Amino acid sequence: MNDDKKPRNHGRPAFVDRRKKNDWVVHMATILSILSWLVAFTVLFVLEQASPEKETILERMFGITVRDYWNSSLLPIAFILLVISLCFCIFAFIFNMLRKRRKTDKYKKSIIIIGAITLIGIVIFMIRFGLPY
Repeated sequence: MNDDKKPRNHGRPAFVDRRKKNDWVVHMATILSILSWLVAFTVLFVLEQASPEKETILERMFGITVRDYWNSSLLPIAFILLVISLCFCIFAFIFNMLRKRRKTDKYKKSIIIIGAITLIGIVIFMIRFGLPY
């Protein structure tokens, strides 16, 4: 018998992937990742509402005044939502780590990306506005 055709597992049974479908840990990581993205987009909407209004030519023509300051009542909401989004990312990453045991298992890039974006958003928020309390 040729050496190339000998089994390389030295008498052990061949590797069989017994996972048939994703379990609840993988589903939780996915759900938390989606929730984190939704909360992050909600933060963008809240910050858009809190930002100073832009004056257009119609406001200038008719003498309508626009708000030229940040709406301070919406800023704490945006900060809390950023923290919630970061918490979702952390829990999703923990669930993803629980299922990272084999070579074929991978970290979800979405969790890492939204976690980094949210953390940078919190830092920028604190530099620009300070703690909103």
